[in-house]
Amino acid sequence: MRRVSIEPRANWQDEVEKWGMLYHTHEGKPYWNESAYYELTSADVEALEAATQRLHQMCLAAVEEIITQKAYARFHIPEMAHSAIEQSWRNRTPALYGRFDLAYNGTDAPKMLEYNADTPTALLEAAVVQWQWAQDVYPGSDQFNSIW
Repeated sequence: MRRVSIEPRANWQDEVEKWGMLYHTHEGKPYWNESAYYELTSADVEALEAATQRLHQMCLAAVEEIITQKAYARFHIPEMAHSAIEQSWRNRTPALYGRFDLAYNGTDAPKMLEYNADTPTALLEAAVVQWQWAQDVYPGSDQFNSIW
């Protein structure tokens, strides 16, 4: 894995807004950062895919434990949601997508920072805006992302 520093597009705010990303700056600092990208090797991609599969399975196991133990209060899940959660779990309702935010240095195992599961803004960021950035800056390039 290699981190590559680049100059952000001069009109990056207008470009990301064109694709629906209106929350790109927070307290005067860019939330959407175009000053670098990561170039991955095939081995990096395989390591990240394996880690995300394992992390997803661990998250599902945690959900099952929470449901089995009725530990909703520990996670501040309101009582009105308990039956819907249990019904969804019993029916094995599939997830639409998820995005792990990982810390990864290309050598050590990836570490999970956050899991955005079925979060609409994650879809916009990780699919539409990221894909458009790649096509604008590096036409014909590929990205490690199958959402788009």
